[in-house]
Amino acid sequence: MQNQYKTLDYFKSSLLDVSFALPEILDDPSHPEYANLKADVEIIDLIDLELYVEENKTDGFLDRQEDKHLGRCSFYLINKIQAEIAKERLEIISDIDHRPAPYNSTNLSDLILQENNLVFTKELSQYRGGFKYKNYVYNLTPVTDASNSSYWLSEAIMRLSYGNGLNFKIRLDPFIEVNSSEYNPMSYKMDIYGRKLDWDRLKNLREDEHGRWMDEKSYSQIGMTDYVWRPEENEIHFTMEELPKMQKLEVRGSRYFHAIFDKDSGLIKHCDGAVRIYTKEEYKNRISFHVRNPEVRKVGKRVKLFQIDENIDKITFGLLATTFMVWNHDVLEYFN
Repeated sequence: MQNQYKTLDYFKSSLLDVSFALPEILDDPSHPEYANLKADVEIIDLIDLELYVEENKTDGFLDRQEDKHLGRCSFYLINKIQAEIAKERLEIISDIDHRPAPYNSTNLSDLILQENNLVFTKELSQYRGGFKYKNYVYNLTPVTDASNSSYWLSEAIMRLSYGNGLNFKIRLDPFIEVNSSEYNPMSYKMDIYGRKLDWDRLKNLREDEHGRWMDEKSYSQIGMTDYVWRPEENEIHFTMEELPKMQKLEVRGSRYFHAIFDKDSGLIKHCDGAVRIYTKEEYKNRISFHVRNPEVRKVGKRVKLFQIDENIDKITFGLLATTFMVWNHDVLEYFN
């Protein structure tokens, strides 16, 4: 379907999330996108707007001094444009048969792609929280529909890549390609850390150890989270999947985390994170099973966002798990 919003392309490539950038543009008639944003406001269906306001109770967040209608339109457009960006991103990253954005740009034409459209961090350099190649800077693809959902994971990967010398494979965000002279991203703060689990007990597993957490908060996008530790000869395979609620399937996949623990070395020999994209029918089939069941292995389309095939310690493993599953409090409590 053809995009109906004139500002969509601008917001897709912006380093500022729509929720920050859109209100600023509405308050600045001199902004280059002001006329396009006003045009987007004009095409809003008023009945749809009223339904959105009632369902999300946005009037409670309006400043008494601001134009009520324009304030409502601002909340409405932020939600709609964020959803459009997330849907288009899912479409692009699920295409693993071609050279999709951003790899089709002139600047990245000679960058060698690995399997699953991943690139080695050793081919890139660190620059103000982004990954630089030649004169342009790129970001790690967001793990969910939230634009900053990979922020803390990206920080961890950079620290491990450029501080500890590990060579990760990562999937670059298809929408971000910014000249280094103009790259000025937002910074976020959050305490996220991983702690050593009871590895002695896990090391002696003879059968699967598994669990499931349900998130019943009405405002949460998370439906449930499954995990399993599976002993296989001298290895233990860890798999965790966070499934979104069905109504979020258009804009986000599940978060799928996998690692292999080597009993002999006591280190994690492989770790990767992916999104799993489901149709509604696939989703209904998936939630009938646990991630430990073989029936789930062929359901949905798995798209890797990062991978490391070098030995890492247990603390690093916990760091990658909690940053990949950022905002999932069950995961954070499990690792801490």
